[in-house]
Amino acid sequence: NAHKIKQWYQRRVRGHGFYPGYYGCFMSCAFFILTSRKLRRYVRPKFLGSTGLKMFYDALTTVCSLLLINFASIQLCLLSFERNYELYRYFYCLPHLICLFLYIFCPSPPRPKKE
Repeated sequence: NAHKIKQWYQRRVRGHGFYPGYYGCFMSCAFFILTSRKLRRYVRPKFLGSTGLKMFYDALTTVCSLLLINFASIQLCLLSFERNYELYRYFYCLPHLICLFLYIFCPSPPRPKKE
């Protein structure tokens, strides 16, 4: 549930104190997780046809996950708003813009009904 993820990360931020780096990190992680879940439900079934495609999908998603986690966790080290702003400017906000694009334009497949 998207609201539970957002609430969990908001509680983590409050527990760490008021530093913009914490807010940036935890809110970015929540956004990346929501996007990855939506994308996974749509894209993953297309790669389950063969073992080679599945291994490629697994490797690609592992690399993307590691890159996004490292990008988000850099903000924990920087802490200040100015440094985080410089980080976003350096990367042109691309991780967030790509995730936003994917989240908006990736269709949501229907969820199976629970009986």
